[in-house]
Amino acid sequence: MKFNRINQNKMKHLLVILACFIALGCSTNPQNDKQLIGKWVGTLKDQQTGGSIEKIVLEFTKDGNFMQHLGEGDMQNTIESIYEIQNDKLICIDKQSKEKTEAKYEVKNDTLTIVLEGVENSYTKVK
Repeated sequence: MKFNRINQNKMKHLLVILACFIALGCSTNPQNDKQLIGKWVGTLKDQQTGGSIEKIVLEFTKDGNFMQHLGEGDMQNTIESIYEIQNDKLICIDKQSKEKTEAKYEVKNDTLTIVLEGVENSYTKVK
């Protein structure tokens, strides 16, 4: 039980950081914003090993909300944040902890690539 709580706390921290990094990579161009809006599915990677941890779904809304859904079923955790675009960067702020994160990202076709602290994660747009 203690092991699961530690992993959940670690994952929540990683997700908050990821959210912020995604937020800082956006462009102020509304067309780029439209590319980011929607749901993206992928696998979260461990920052130290680069190995896959578990499934993650990122969801960006038109009104500036950002949700990260980690895991599946009864083990799914959701982190809610807000995001904004400033100077070609996406800024994300966790609604609960108020922690601010930045990240560079790139959208090409149906693939969102995010680089967070040297670890690259790719996500596919959900249609």
